[in-house]
Amino acid sequence: MIKIVCSDKQKLDFIYNILNKSKRKLFFQEFYFYDSLSSTQDYAFLLGKKSETCYPYLVLSEIQTGGRGRRGSNWASPRGGVWMTIVFKTDLEASDLFCMLILTTLVISDAIKSQLHITPQIKWPNDLLINGSKVAGILIDTEIEYGKMTKVTLGIGINSNNDLVVTKSQILDKSVAGDLKITTLKYANDGSEINNFELVSFILYKFNELVPKLESKLYRDELRNLYRRRIEESLSTLSYKFRIKEYEFKGEIIKVNDDGSLLVRDLNQLTDNKIVRIDSVFNSSLT
Repeated sequence: MIKIVCSDKQKLDFIYNILNKSKRKLFFQEFYFYDSLSSTQDYAFLLGKKSETCYPYLVLSEIQTGGRGRRGSNWASPRGGVWMTIVFKTDLEASDLFCMLILTTLVISDAIKSQLHITPQIKWPNDLLINGSKVAGILIDTEIEYGKMTKVTLGIGINSNNDLVVTKSQILDKSVAGDLKITTLKYANDGSEINNFELVSFILYKFNELVPKLESKLYRDELRNLYRRRIEESLSTLSYKFRIKEYEFKGEIIKVNDDGSLLVRDLNQLTDNKIVRIDSVFNSSLT
């Protein structure tokens, strides 16, 4: 039996309409949609502590007052955007975590394309950009036992209809807020609003279709190859800065490895043609 918890009838209708949008049955067992949460990721974590919670489940919020990105940075989340977290159980190998990240990135990219008919750029590892400005990001948390993932928590933030000025004003690090290149789907759509219902529906039904396919090694290899192509397509227009401990440098991506690590040419030391390995998508610093 599906469980739905919402803060008002409008949100309840939103979830019911998603469930009735297609004859295909969604695998999600629980839906939570609130007007405001500190963080959908944190709330999803608390739900996972309850023995009665059924998987997979979805948490949505109109506003996040304490949204977070990678490495503990804050994610400004005013009304109008899509702020959501999906949690499901899995028995995939821990080494396939990067495939989970790739799948999520590509699903969101396709969802944006379905609304704008624009294919976003993918900036390693999981940022989605339009005309060089960030429009969406992903936060992934996992639980691993004996070399296998047992639970995956996917935080998804999409700047869809949220006000761009308000969003920038909510960035806590004011030293970078003015120069930060971010945009919204509405701004990229000449001021016309995006249909958030269609955006969320697309994402959920795509996950419903594709997550089970991750069991196939052939499909995981296809994902990696597609991701590499998308990264390569964006290299001519995107620049990268990497930071390893105290050393920050401009870098040119030479190769994306199967685990998400990189081989990067250090452009600060062209005379030495120095190649640097960025060991992991999950513990390296990127600016």
